[in-house]
Amino acid sequence: MGMMHTNLLQPFDHPLCTRAGVAIDLLRLDLIDPTVSGNKWFKLMPLLELLDGSQPILSFGGAYSNHLHALARLGYKQGFRTIGVIRGEPQQTPTTEDLELWGMKLHFVSRSDYRQKNNPEFIRALQARFGQFFLLPEGGANEMAIQGCSDIWSLVGESYRPNQVFVSVGTGTTLAGLAVGAPSGTKLTGICASGGFDYLEAQIKDSLKAFSLNEDVSWCLESACNLRFAKVDTELSALWQRLSQLDLQLDPVYTLRLFHSIVRKLHRGVFSPGQRILLVHTGGLQGVRGQQLRLNRLASAHCGPVPL
Repeated sequence: MGMMHTNLLQPFDHPLCTRAGVAIDLLRLDLIDPTVSGNKWFKLMPLLELLDGSQPILSFGGAYSNHLHALARLGYKQGFRTIGVIRGEPQQTPTTEDLELWGMKLHFVSRSDYRQKNNPEFIRALQARFGQFFLLPEGGANEMAIQGCSDIWSLVGESYRPNQVFVSVGTGTTLAGLAVGAPSGTKLTGICASGGFDYLEAQIKDSLKAFSLNEDVSWCLESACNLRFAKVDTELSALWQRLSQLDLQLDPVYTLRLFHSIVRKLHRGVFSPGQRILLVHTGGLQGVRGQQLRLNRLASAHCGPVPL
């Protein structure tokens, strides 16, 4: 599988940026590959060096999981077996249809059982059911994936030096990888897709102990908005629709919340004039299929100005 050749670093030219006096660039990881999309490419590519095909890869996710979608596609293309342990009651979604089409064996478990995914007893029960497998954590969150995500910097060129970098955060693996690969003096902010992030902060700190960062590289986490994970309201939906009209497709769970956070910062004058801001588009657009109708319906119900 070869990386799609295109200019992945693109300026986001909008009057709101001009008024704030800042330059915003988008790193379009969503354009790397049509199915192994965005940050998943960097998380999963290191796996290919390890696999000999003798064991399937087992991993975890929801019924709209970008991670499982990318893993199943990679398995299909590269000829290795995959198993997806899926949270919640058995259901058919556009994502699970793709997973089955690409040969992933699906195993639905209750939400309470799913919370045991890091419990050795639960893993042993899965081994009793499926035999030996290579265990890939939810979201692909391991040291290999962090190292893989550090290579994201290779896409922007050595001379490119943004003042701040923003990326949406699920497990924190991509943020950690960006921190590992960042040039000296880089400031990174992760916009969390879910509410509280104390546990995630500790998790990222722990995962970075295995790596050494360049001098004065710093990172922090921020909450995206007050909505529960994967929920959208009329304002988010209206922003999603507006950006679609500007030929920028975002997924509603991660990158839309990232963009919403940046737009609010622009309105509040948080950025100093003259700054160059990099937003990392982590892909995941296949997940839009589960919310498309809802997004359009909520967007049409929005009262007041669209924030962009």
